[in-house]
Amino acid sequence: MRARDSDSWLTILPPLSPAAYLQPPRRELPFPLDQPSYRLFAMARRALWHGVKSLGIEHGAEVLVPGLHHGSEVEALIRAGFTPRFYDVDEGMAPREHELEACLGPRTRALYLIHALGIPQDPPRWRRWCDERGLLLIEDAAMALLSTWEGRPIGSFGDLAIFCLYKTVPVPDGGAVVGGASTARPTGRPRTGAARLLRRHAAWAAQRTPPIARAQSRTYDPVYRPSKERIVLGDLEAPAAVTTAYLLPRVADPAVAAQRRANYVRLLDALRDQVAPPFHDLPEGASPFAFPLDSDDVLGRARRFADRGVHATRLWPIGHPSSPPVDTPVAQRLRDRVVTLPVHQGLREIDLERIVEAGRAR
Repeated sequence: MRARDSDSWLTILPPLSPAAYLQPPRRELPFPLDQPSYRLFAMARRALWHGVKSLGIEHGAEVLVPGLHHGSEVEALIRAGFTPRFYDVDEGMAPREHELEACLGPRTRALYLIHALGIPQDPPRWRRWCDERGLLLIEDAAMALLSTWEGRPIGSFGDLAIFCLYKTVPVPDGGAVVGGASTARPTGRPRTGAARLLRRHAAWAAQRTPPIARAQSRTYDPVYRPSKERIVLGDLEAPAAVTTAYLLPRVADPAVAAQRRANYVRLLDALRDQVAPPFHDLPEGASPFAFPLDSDDVLGRARRFADRGVHATRLWPIGHPSSPPVDTPVAQRLRDRVVTLPVHQGLREIDLERIVEAGRAR
């Protein structure tokens, strides 16, 4: 079945149902939305820039950053005046202590820990590691909203933490930061977020309406074409959209984590032979962002999934220009081999069956 003939299109991000507007706002919100000190920007990279500026780190200080990263977070650190020192990760995306030790220098001031795919990376261990060396811990929970470690929210272990809200819940935008000394609120004028909002509604309709599914699929191109927009910070003072502020208390439901976990396990039961061993077990407390398949032909796999109405994507096609891949070979291997599939809370049983069918159709 070709994508143009498919009766649905399943996106990697959660779609927005029109029924969301009818939900009453929740009285209790999940971390970090329940913290008086959290700040909400349009994008997490901007939240990070403001957050690290509040930490009091001197200009030119070094921050240890994993080789497996998106690029925008590295740009935010550089623009804030810091120098990244890149460390390699293991096959499960966790830091390797000997790599960190090799990167330590007299100007090292912080460890940047990324909870990629929403999988917690033992934050108490790295909290202790940082404390023993007098370093700050920065948690990147961009994909880990609602993830926990032994019942404690991911992002609550670090001196600073950032979250990309729209990766987990269906809002137009939203980057949150918590921690730091006194991160200022954004001073810009909020936009409506109408265009992004319509895309989320279109994704919901594309799951259910063949003509819309075909229209959505035609815009998908698995070939990655780098552009400066990939890492550009843009308006640093832009707050989250008005529609994001309205929807957040209606869609930020902690129960979302359990549904994402169930969808991940459902796909794992069916496609385990295509998943790298480090991802065979979903850690307790993880709220997964996506489902990782291992492939020696990620572009071909992405195209074949698209032919069957499933949005498959490479999350880290390339790193920041300042990151030489030769120094982080494991991270580079993950970039080259991992293609991710939807596990979001908007998937129905028929959608999961479609993903499994597409995964088995080699």
